[in-house]
Amino acid sequence: MFRKVLYELLNFVLPNSCISCGEPIDPHEKFVCPKCFQALEKYEDTHPWKDEYIESGVITNSMSAFWFREGTAIQSLMHAMKYQKMKSVGKMFGRELGRQAAEFNGVAFDYIVPVPLHKAKYRDRTYNQSEYIAKGIHEVIGGEAIADGIIRTRYTGTQTRLNKAERKVNVSDAFKVNGKYPEKFAGKNIIVVDDVITTGATILECASALKKSGAGMIWVCSAAYAELKQAD
Repeated sequence: MFRKVLYELLNFVLPNSCISCGEPIDPHEKFVCPKCFQALEKYEDTHPWKDEYIESGVITNSMSAFWFREGTAIQSLMHAMKYQKMKSVGKMFGRELGRQAAEFNGVAFDYIVPVPLHKAKYRDRTYNQSEYIAKGIHEVIGGEAIADGIIRTRYTGTQTRLNKAERKVNVSDAFKVNGKYPEKFAGKNIIVVDDVITTGATILECASALKKSGAGMIWVCSAAYAELKQAD
């Protein structure tokens, strides 16, 4: 009771504000106001590389929760999640992905595996935002979230300024299944999750590593999808 009163008093003195528009929000809204959340643009298209990787047997499906648009609420949320350690934003994205995945009746997932950060980047940020997206998915559809299921074998640097072909080369053979899990993942249905995907090079390389280790059905999912600006 005392904690509730203290929380409400602090909120009166220092009211919560939406990390997108800055307006005060209800004490029960942790970081984004309903207006900004409703303004997030749902991603309902097909990833341009989806059919290619389904036909090659690497994945069974792919999806993103939202479009990434610069200067909109999604950019503020992503920045807060990645650089301000707002892990609850990651879980929110994950729950949205979980609700979308749940719409596919009869599909059950055994594991949810985040795209890993390189050790150097992990030391800088102190946590992997995609791990919390995975936890949010778990809250909705179950399955075990395994933070270290995939590991990076080398540092790949940023993909931001690379075109599609360069991105694919940059991450080629940069991931492998953690030696603790090949037998555990064999024949199992797995979701691989990242924060933002564009060409899909990174997350599809992770999916390929899982497939090579004997995983069953693989879905690749992201909180947001961003179009590639540079010409290929």
